[in-house]
Amino acid sequence: MYPNYIPNLTDREETILSVVVESYIEVGMPISSGYIKKNCDLNISPATIRNAMSSLEKKGYLTHLHTSGGRVPTDIGYRYYVNILPEFQSSNNPFSENIEQDLLIISNNVDELLDATAFMLAKVSHMFGVISVSGYQRSILTDIELVCIEGNRVMLVLAMDTGLVESIVLNLNLDIKPKLIHKITHMLKDRLVGCTLKEIQFSIKNRLNDTEMYSHELVQILIKDSYKYFNIDSNKSIYTSSTNVLLEQPEFQNISNFQRILPALDKTYLNNHFKENFKDHSTQTLIGKENEDELLNDCSIITTQFDSGLIKGRIGVLGPKRVPYMSVQAILEKFAEIIHNAL
Repeated sequence: MYPNYIPNLTDREETILSVVVESYIEVGMPISSGYIKKNCDLNISPATIRNAMSSLEKKGYLTHLHTSGGRVPTDIGYRYYVNILPEFQSSNNPFSENIEQDLLIISNNVDELLDATAFMLAKVSHMFGVISVSGYQRSILTDIELVCIEGNRVMLVLAMDTGLVESIVLNLNLDIKPKLIHKITHMLKDRLVGCTLKEIQFSIKNRLNDTEMYSHELVQILIKDSYKYFNIDSNKSIYTSSTNVLLEQPEFQNISNFQRILPALDKTYLNNHFKENFKDHSTQTLIGKENEDELLNDCSIITTQFDSGLIKGRIGVLGPKRVPYMSVQAILEKFAEIIHNAL
C-alpha cells in the first residue's frame, strides 16, 4: 500500500517540498523555482531552490508534467508531506456552528444523521463525502415484529435503539396462522428485546431453547441463520454525498475524467474498498496508487475513525490528490466529534 522505501530529505528539501505541495494545492498549476522565490517568504536564493527541486525530482518526490515549466508532487511527495510535515497544517477551519446544530436536531435517527452528515461533509470540504459504519453489532434491539404477508411468507421487522428499522422476508415451507405468529412474536419480544445484535447472533439458541415454540420451523430458521436475520443491511453500512460535488474540482471538470471514477463512487464498491484498505487502524489516508485500484489512482481518500458507543466506523472524503490534506483532516475530526456527541 505505502511505498516500501522513501528516501530521506534534508531540512531544506523538506521545506521546499512543503512549499511546492501547498502551492500546487492552492493554485493547481505546476510550481517553478521562480514562483517560489516570488510568492513564498523563503530566504533562499533561486539557484538553491532550483537545486533542491532537482534533488527532490531525482528522489521521486516531484515530477514534470511537461518538458518545460514547473513541477508537481508525486504520490510519494504527497505521502511524505502528510506523514512528516504536520507542522505545516493550516489552522483555518471553514466550519459553521450551524452545521453541528442542524445535525444534532436529527440525532435521534442514526440513518438520517449519517446521511445528512455525508451531505454536510461534502458541502464543507467540496469533496465526495463517505461514512463507513462497521459497528452496528452493538445496536440494541428495542422491538421486534413478525408480520404475515401471505400464506407461507412472513416479514421480520427489527427496531434498534439507533433509530434504524430493518426488515427481511422469510419464506416458510408451510402456511402459518396469524394467531401463531402473534404467539411467536410475543416470545421473541420477551427473550430478545434489550439485547445487542451480536448477543442475539451468538446466544439466540440458548435464549429460546426452553420455550414452547422452540421447535417451530420459523423459530428454527431464525436460530439457524441468526447472523443473516439479526444484522443490518450492508446498504446501511455506507453513506455518501452527491457525486456532483467533485465537478467543483478542476481535475474532474473534464467529463471523461469524472466518468472514469464514477464506478468507484458506487456504495457497494466503496463499502468493499473501505473494508479491504482500512483494516489497519493506523491507516488514515490513501494517496493515488496506494488505493491499489486503477479507478482511484488519481484520487486520495482521507479518513478518520469515530466511535459513538452505539456505532463505530470511518468518516472520510474522496477527491483529487491535490487537496488540502491537513485542513480536511481537521474538518473530519470535527465531524467525527459531532457524530460522537449526537449519538
